[in-house]
Amino acid sequence: MTPETLSHYKVLEKLGDGGMGVVFKAQDTHLNRIVALKVLPADKVANEERKGRFVREARAASSLNHPNIITIHDITSDREIDFIVMEYVAGRTLTQLIPRKGLRVEELLRLAVQIADALAAAHTVGIVHRDLKPGNVMVTESGLVKLLDFGLAKLTDKVDGRDLDVTQTLDPKDGPQTDEGAILGTVSYMSPEQAEGKAIDARSDIFSFGAVLYEMATGQRAFQGDSKVSTLAAILHKDPKPVSEIGAGLPRELERLIARCLRKDPSRRFQHVDDLKVALEELKEDSDSGRLDAGARAVALSSFQKRRIALWTFAGVAALLIAALAVWQSTGNRPSTPSEPMSVTRLTSSGKATQAAISPDGKYVVHSMDEAGGWGLWMTQAATAGSVRIIQPLQVFYLGLTFSRDGNFLYLVRGEPLPLGVSLNRMPSLGGGVRKLLEMGTGTGGMSGVSLSPDGRQLAFIRAVISEGKDVLVVANEDGTQEKELVTRKFPEQYSNGECHGRLMDG
Repeated sequence: MTPETLSHYKVLEKLGDGGMGVVFKAQDTHLNRIVALKVLPADKVANEERKGRFVREARAASSLNHPNIITIHDITSDREIDFIVMEYVAGRTLTQLIPRKGLRVEELLRLAVQIADALAAAHTVGIVHRDLKPGNVMVTESGLVKLLDFGLAKLTDKVDGRDLDVTQTLDPKDGPQTDEGAILGTVSYMSPEQAEGKAIDARSDIFSFGAVLYEMATGQRAFQGDSKVSTLAAILHKDPKPVSEIGAGLPRELERLIARCLRKDPSRRFQHVDDLKVALEELKEDSDSGRLDAGARAVALSSFQKRRIALWTFAGVAALLIAALAVWQSTGNRPSTPSEPMSVTRLTSSGKATQAAISPDGKYVVHSMDEAGGWGLWMTQAATAGSVRIIQPLQVFYLGLTFSRDGNFLYLVRGEPLPLGVSLNRMPSLGGGVRKLLEMGTGTGGMSGVSLSPDGRQLAFIRAVISEGKDVLVVANEDGTQEKELVTRKFPEQYSNGECHGRLMDG
């Protein structure tokens, strides 16, 4: 039964309900303003665990002060009914806004940047939402996003992830209903680690955000099944169909961003929502300026280049790698007779920059920079020369930088103070954890930068073996496993007397 009043709030109408409570529109008779009341249903009051979650929602959300997060005014009770008083937002949820074929790209990016900004604010203070879905994103008439319902939020430094008794939802498009279950979150949007009941962190929200972005782009859910079990199985074991196969004309950059959010392994997603926000902002800038419209043409050109490159058999000899690179440069990268003079634009403003690499789409340049405290790694946008440091200055030097074929990762060959020596590492291209793949050892000498096979599944490099006076061309899997030596070449005579110590072949 709908109450007529709660404390000094006059209840006007019921707005909706779910697993964590019933929401009413009400009038604050003291301040004469319209508010929303979230009330724990009477039949749930005796459930102390549910009541505890209800209180945690208010405390978590009330600690956030952000324009894209619902404002909590108070938490109180009346006649043994607990309720939260919060900002009333007139608008529609994303569930109601997303059309059958998805949102326009410019509208998607405008909303997505705001959602990312709200999540970044929550993650900064240690709060993981844990139930991000279209039904929890409200959009006002003016286009302002409000992130709702921190009922499943947790303080990451206080909860170990083992409280698996909250809610799961398989909500229909016209409005979700929540059933009590054994797994935290909403089934269609939860991360794999959440689905398995494991400890989670902010990267779980990034996966859920990816599922929301997928639906915004295509109008379809990334993961769905005939039952909760089949939906969970899809989340754990299946990759969703690429968005470009569903929505014609969607930019390749957006497809890659969504795919990276939806990686099963948390270490392969964006590691921080701030990085995801920057990527979305850059896509929005390109969309607003019209540059993003070239995405379909870029995909066609990339496919053509891949077919040309695929004609060459990937062998591990240096001569063949150099020849393949020459063919690619001459046929896919520049015309033989330029129609206008070449222009040169400086991308760095100060310092000593070395070892640069260009992203596959040509939009970014990564380079090392000699700075106070060591060598840092920077990512620069080619069109604007805007730069962001992705690795702080370290006492290392970079011997090679290479983008993965899909642009999601960077391969770093770097020398570190002895006894560590030279190593091959991989990291997400927009910043994140650096993973060591191979270590050359102190007696080896060094290695060149890496080259990747056309399908990106193998890499090749030259290892200088000082103790044996030779260079060795090596191939390995993209993760550094299953090394195989292909070609060996003795050092030239002038290096045979030990002068080659520390020498590194360019490859």
